[in-house]
Amino acid sequence: MKCDICRRKSAVIFVQQVSRDGSIELHLCEECARERGFTTGESKMDISLGGIFSGITEGSADAGKLIPSCPQCGTALSEIRKTGRAGCAECYHAFQAEIIGILRKDGIDFSYTGPLPAIHEAFQNERVAPENMREELRKAIEREDYELAAYYRDRIRALGDKND
Repeated sequence: MKCDICRRKSAVIFVQQVSRDGSIELHLCEECARERGFTTGESKMDISLGGIFSGITEGSADAGKLIPSCPQCGTALSEIRKTGRAGCAECYHAFQAEIIGILRKDGIDFSYTGPLPAIHEAFQNERVAPENMREELRKAIEREDYELAAYYRDRIRALGDKND
């Protein structure tokens, strides 16, 4: 059997990808297998099978065109767009710009507005407290409650020194 890539040499490695759409077989000669990350002999084959089949599964008309796929798991960008799911954590790094574009198109906001864990709440309060205290200081001065105004003034100064 001839190599499916170069179509000249005899195939020595046979790979089969099975999916819900059917199965695809790929026959590779030793040279083409080495170029695609397969090794023969004692060393392990540490490759992404999805990466091997990308380009073949999209049809022979697009075989010359590179299809973006994750270097870790081989999930194609078109698959992520279709299913809305990434194949692995590396997909998020490989397709970061595209995934952000998809999420923005769907109207998903990236700023978190939910509750904070208790450990972060103290930090948030220290950051917001002087702003709130300035407003309370202004209200106390308007009411002519000078003792309360002095208290807020001292607290604002103390927090100001702490933040500087």
